[in-house]
Amino acid sequence: MSIDHPQEASSAPVKVLHIDDNSGFLDLTKAFLESEVPATDIDTATGPEAGLEALEENTYHCVVSDYDMPGHNGLELLKRVREEYPDLPFILYTGKGSEEIAAEAINAGVTGYFQKGGPDQHRRLANRIEHAATEHRARIESERYSTVLRALGYPIYVVNENAEFEYVNGAFLELTGYEREEVIGSGPGLIKSESGTERADEMLAGIVSETGPNTQQFRVDIRTKDGEIVPCHDHMAALPFGEEFRGSVGILRDISAQKQTREELIRQNERLEEFVSIVSHDLRAPINNAKTAASLAESTGDAAHFEQLAAEHDRMEEMIDELLTLAREGETVAETEPVRLAPLVEDCWEPFCCAEDAIRLALDEDVTVEAERSRLRRLVENLLRNSVEHGASPVTVTVGELDDGGFYVSDDGPGIAPEDRDDVFEPGVTSEEDGTGFGLTIVKRIADAHGWDVTVSESDDGGVRFGFVTAEDPFAAPERAVSTERA
Repeated sequence: MSIDHPQEASSAPVKVLHIDDNSGFLDLTKAFLESEVPATDIDTATGPEAGLEALEENTYHCVVSDYDMPGHNGLELLKRVREEYPDLPFILYTGKGSEEIAAEAINAGVTGYFQKGGPDQHRRLANRIEHAATEHRARIESERYSTVLRALGYPIYVVNENAEFEYVNGAFLELTGYEREEVIGSGPGLIKSESGTERADEMLAGIVSETGPNTQQFRVDIRTKDGEIVPCHDHMAALPFGEEFRGSVGILRDISAQKQTREELIRQNERLEEFVSIVSHDLRAPINNAKTAASLAESTGDAAHFEQLAAEHDRMEEMIDELLTLAREGETVAETEPVRLAPLVEDCWEPFCCAEDAIRLALDEDVTVEAERSRLRRLVENLLRNSVEHGASPVTVTVGELDDGGFYVSDDGPGIAPEDRDDVFEPGVTSEEDGTGFGLTIVKRIADAHGWDVTVSESDDGGVRFGFVTAEDPFAAPERAVSTERA
């Protein structure tokens, strides 16, 4: 959006039409006005009909008219002009004046009313023409810009000289969630934080300075009526003005998608660095072990070394599979569905089920979790495997609802010491000699992809409890809990 700098006049001259039945007075006024206001281009018309014809043929920013003319007086001419050009400034400049005519002119909506006179009156007329024509041209340009911006669909606002919203478009209301009546007359603090408002003031001060740029673009968080924070770019410019500041106009551009993409790229880079670290460090041990076992097997022919070689290869294959899973599970969940938690947990338990171990469901059969089914299943499987592998048989695993919303998976195993709980989700961390250390990392990645927070605490049975909560309760069913035990 390009707006004239507030301290600069437009390069195009102000077009004025002067209508009077006295051609000599027209020539005199034309010469004076063009001398007083060099950026003014004056056309003259002798009489009302000639003036109406000129209006049909040309575009003007202001009309100056005598009052007492043959055919139509000045107010009758004003009525005809306003029928076709309702916003065009119209100044009555007459030698036949009276309080009655002045009152009638003001009631009719003239832009200005002046008595003909000497140089001082001409200067007053020139000053009024300049201001009225400049404002009219700015309004025309603004309407053109508005047409373009409406087509683009960007949220637009205008803040007046009193720092109050004077205009907002439909896209602005859609973005913020407010009704128009709630916005007009309010300050920018309605949708911007205190720091955001201060930043906007700083940008505007730079724009209106003599050496400042025409526009400024800056990052700002928009707070909607519902309290949602929408990251935006604010493109701001000052409204054209002369001696007095008239306000500013701004265009907001929602950059939520850009921000999300940027954050995802950062996460991908972090995962890439993590994978490089894992490949270079964690895989080095089984590779070296495999080389040693292969060398011993070749030189001795001992079957035990061949078995060790096969075991190291299996371990490397398992680690590679887990790495691929880490890459997939870190991606943001695109689509979710209500998943009944109890039947899913029971299905996941089957591979780990034995006579000594038990699964206890402390939740209603109809409780659902909003999730991507396949990833939720992987999360539950990894937690069940973690409990069975780290706990002495028999082990009991409990799945239930948290009091503040969400669900938990706990066991009666050895638990995790408080000082170690922050590290359990780090890749490669394991207390098992043959473990990959990726199981709980995958759990954390799946939770992050769903937007869930994960907590680690001690269970009621002295083991470990993993809790999963969201900003909103993910359960769609009542809070009633039913406990069942299955061996």
